[in-house]
Amino acid sequence: MNHQRRAWLQRTAVLGAGAALAPGLLGCNDEPPLTVAYHPWPGYAPLKLADSLGWWDDGRLRGLPTGSASASRVALAEGRAQAAALTLDETLLAVADGLPLHVVALFNLSHGADVVLAKPGFTDRTRWVGARLGHETGAVGELMTASWLEYAGLRAEDVTGVHLTADEHLSAWKDGRVDLLVTFEPTASRLESLGAKRLFDSSQLPPERPIADVLAIRADAWPSRRAALRTLVRQIFAAQRHLMTLPVDAAYRLAPWLDVPHAAAMRTFSGLRLTNWADNREWLIGQPAPLQRAAEGLASFMGRVNILRPLRLPEDLVVGSALPAEEPR
Repeated sequence: MNHQRRAWLQRTAVLGAGAALAPGLLGCNDEPPLTVAYHPWPGYAPLKLADSLGWWDDGRLRGLPTGSASASRVALAEGRAQAAALTLDETLLAVADGLPLHVVALFNLSHGADVVLAKPGFTDRTRWVGARLGHETGAVGELMTASWLEYAGLRAEDVTGVHLTADEHLSAWKDGRVDLLVTFEPTASRLESLGAKRLFDSSQLPPERPIADVLAIRADAWPSRRAALRTLVRQIFAAQRHLMTLPVDAAYRLAPWLDVPHAAAMRTFSGLRLTNWADNREWLIGQPAPLQRAAEGLASFMGRVNILRPLRLPEDLVVGSALPAEEPR
């Protein structure tokens, strides 16, 4: 069988699976729509692919594009979205602000996608004291900053913090506003191509302090949208299969969203470990679930470095009941 024929058959099979998922599993027509907030980040590609492939065309699942995880968290808090793709630490901040949430799926674990970069001349530790360290004020930026300072044996007052939004990382680097930068893919790869040197990344974080991308849903929205949520979770796994089996098609769909050339789209996934159905069952099922324990360890660290106020997490923060009991085919 030639390559074109094989690719066509693969695409037909995956798109057919998606088409079956879209209307057929959404359940009762009287369920209100489930709106999902998410921003451009390789880890959330399954959501963008599901929308791009037409699986949300009937309107029962809706995407709400945002510019950052913090903006998605605001949309969730304001009720403009009922679910959101967030980092686990952003989820903890939302819970600390009084928003009851359940974590119902795990997109990925960061194993190098979040980084601390240095300009040439600032790779030696003798240059770090007094250096201008750019980072976001959101949870991941603060978490990576605190973790790198701990790793480097520095205190927060040893560096000059420069607060940046995600869309300012590249310009701040080029304009000379920062000497060091906490950032993530695809900006990290762009800056490394310009000469940035990697000092630290998320693969060096301890296991009890993961940077994980999760799907969180408001506790008050779940009862009325159970069927839509189950469909969304199944679609995440179907879109992951599309990404793996049809990377060229996925790259063309994702490149404009990620704002990278088509040829570079798949490279943005370096440093991310996408978590499939089996991984999700492993992380979200149990008493307590491993992801619940990880969240508690992360909350403890965030409290210790003053990113998060002391917080007792709800025992049902992580809930695995939206996961399919058997591996989707």
